[in-house]
Amino acid sequence: MMQGYSLSATLPEDSGLGERFWYWRGISGQSYIHSIYAPDHCPPVTEAVFVIVRKIGGVRCAVAIGRFGTDGLMPSGTVATLPGDEMHVHLLNREGDAADSVFRDLAATLESGETPSRPETKPWRKPVQLDLLAA
Repeated sequence: MMQGYSLSATLPEDSGLGERFWYWRGISGQSYIHSIYAPDHCPPVTEAVFVIVRKIGGVRCAVAIGRFGTDGLMPSGTVATLPGDEMHVHLLNREGDAADSVFRDLAATLESGETPSRPETKPWRKPVQLDLLAA
């Protein structure tokens, strides 16, 4: 089962970013940030990679990966045949070889059935303000 991890894994919860973005890790070990949308509010994004996600017991699980068409629409029947709770869209690499590479990497993870290990993260800490004192 392919599972991702939240951006809030490395940022404080009060930053407001945790539920807007999600990382999905490809078979290569590379992580790709995705914007989260409700299925009926997902904008058409020409050639972008998307992940259809179901929430199962509080865990986000990818059920399908695809690409929007050149017209910005999803392949016909994708959401209808694989309903999900969320649509995650990778907005950074949306064209050509870069988008193909992201799609293949994520699709290989989903097909393998493996859960890539989550990167080791250190808790986020607020920077410390240091004041220089004159002697």
